[in-house]
Amino acid sequence: MSRKLVSVQISSALFLELANYLQEFGDERDPAEVVEAALASWLCVARGEAQAAEVRGYQWKRLFLPEGTELKMSYRGSNAFAKVVGDSVVYRGQRTTPNQFAAEVAGTARNAWEVLSLRLPGQRYWKNARFIRNETLRGPYPAPLPTFRANDSTASPAVMAQSLRNALALIEKASTHRHGKMERRTDVLPDD
Repeated sequence: MSRKLVSVQISSALFLELANYLQEFGDERDPAEVVEAALASWLCVARGEAQAAEVRGYQWKRLFLPEGTELKMSYRGSNAFAKVVGDSVVYRGQRTTPNQFAAEVAGTARNAWEVLSLRLPGQRYWKNARFIRNETLRGPYPAPLPTFRANDSTASPAVMAQSLRNALALIEKASTHRHGKMERRTDVLPDD
């Protein structure tokens, strides 16, 4: 059975911002697919359904690494990999921390922010952990992610309102940053 599709209008500026964001972070999903997933998630949260019950991941200082985030360290010509599974960083089947992971790979203490690369879920490219941390610190510091419970009907509207405020703040920050970054000028050469 084929799915019937309908159109929902959003501003072209918001759509372009989403498309640019996906491209910048190597997310190959179609923007329409992301919008549909966001609306489905919003409905789950608004209804207090169990599917949106919990966001899993590892809190590394002020940086949240969602479940599925991959960590990589290159040392002496080889790469070592760890992954966020549930609420833990796992390396060689053992729970660890990013600092312990870096120290174990190198055999001595290292600044994990400097030596680790991260690939967040849905992203194609690896980024330095320090870069991601600094990028996060420049933006509005979001409140810790809440745990949603199916039976808590009072939490859903408040959580949704906070989520929307955070999303709008991030979109505005990205728009302001991107407009300055993507401004193009043409060189004007004098006529000879």
